[in-house]
Amino acid sequence: MQDRVSISLSDANPGTLAAAVRRVLKQVVWARLAPYGLSPQQFWVMLVLLEQGPSSLHPLAQQVWMDDPTASRVVKAMVKRGLLTAKPDPRHGRRILIELAPGALALAHELRDLATEIRESMTAGLTPEEQRVLTHSLRTMVGNLEAMYAATVAQSTDQAPVP
Repeated sequence: MQDRVSISLSDANPGTLAAAVRRVLKQVVWARLAPYGLSPQQFWVMLVLLEQGPSSLHPLAQQVWMDDPTASRVVKAMVKRGLLTAKPDPRHGRRILIELAPGALALAHELRDLATEIRESMTAGLTPEEQRVLTHSLRTMVGNLEAMYAATVAQSTDQAPVP
């Protein structure tokens, strides 16, 4: 696979490379999660809740790069499976607080170890300085794309015909 990747991406632009990284990372995560019967989205939800504690839906969705409806479906499936609990937030009358179910803590810790292994394997061969530069560059690309998206949405709203 290394040869195929290096040949097809040898002249690729940063956008194509970012898409390739995302695709291959998702394939690796799916394959590594198969024994657990979890999707990558469920995996990231469990990790965020383990690392950051209970959360309401919208902040959780933002942390795992999902829209709110998708996050809601993922959380509902995980509650049904007994991995999460969802209860009214005592600090806010209309919010639901989502957290790991007590019986899912051991699994969450095992998944954290898996995430660490994946993260370390992804950056194997990169010096700390290369990792810092790559991280900075990717954050810049995300910011550029978010600004482009916001401008596109604003432009399309401005140009929408008035009925």
